[in-house]
Amino acid sequence: SPMQLHVNQAIRCARLFQMNAYNPLNAAHRLEETGLSRKQSEAIASEINDGSSDHVTKEQLEAALDKTIIKIGVMVSAIVALACSIMGVIISVQ
Repeated sequence: SPMQLHVNQAIRCARLFQMNAYNPLNAAHRLEETGLSRKQSEAIASEINDGSSDHVTKEQLEAALDKTIIKIGVMVSAIVALACSIMGVIISVQ
């Protein structure tokens, strides 16, 4: 149907916009050029803009992962130290 064709075109445009720095005004204009109404174009551009603001950069993700790895390392070290202490107590009691 013509409506489905427009939706598919809008989705393709949206995917292209997400690969680059996103400008919602340009996006709305380009969506209008595919045959969508201004209201539809603005709604789609707004939704893409809202959703893309939640993304993190690779560097941010790597920094968070590094912190998590350090925390896990500290916890494992504490568990090993506790286990060694318990073993020492058990051995000394015998």
